[in-house]
Amino acid sequence: MLYDLVVAPNVGVEVGLADRWSVALSGTYGWMNGSPWYEHIRVVTGDAELRYWFAAADSPLRGLHAGVYGAVYRYDFLFNDKGQEAKANWGTGLSCGYAVHLDRHFTIDFSLAVGYVGGKYQEYEVSNDGYRHNVWTADKIRHWVGPTKAEISFVWHLFGSSSKVKKGGEL
Repeated sequence: MLYDLVVAPNVGVEVGLADRWSVALSGTYGWMNGSPWYEHIRVVTGDAELRYWFAAADSPLRGLHAGVYGAVYRYDFLFNDKGQEAKANWGTGLSCGYAVHLDRHFTIDFSLAVGYVGGKYQEYEVSNDGYRHNVWTADKIRHWVGPTKAEISFVWHLFGSSSKVKKGGEL
């Protein structure tokens, strides 16, 4: 839902592997041209996460979860006339979250992650000489350790939850 604020559609799928374990895959594509907004924030991402769920095994994909993830990023951010563009950055880290069941078919999942993001990127300035093009000013390498993900996901369980959920998300 956070990507939706910057008009970068994303989709994901999560599949239970065994008791209390699941794997989640997701991707985002917001690399559009045309309007001034799209020229300022463009992003393409993909990530995979292995999650452990602390709730009872008969309550899949609900409650507290922790995991490890890996991701790749491509982005182009422009603020005023200065920008950064990365062809391929990568990240890895640990995540923690909580899934709140709304009913049999819908859940809201809140997740935070900390980890490492690294890779090469270029800084540029926009030339306003009548042709509007980018002028590369520096090649840099990113080494970031800290918060790397914040997610609020609206989850649709295609086949419903295997546990009976009462009003308010209680079992």
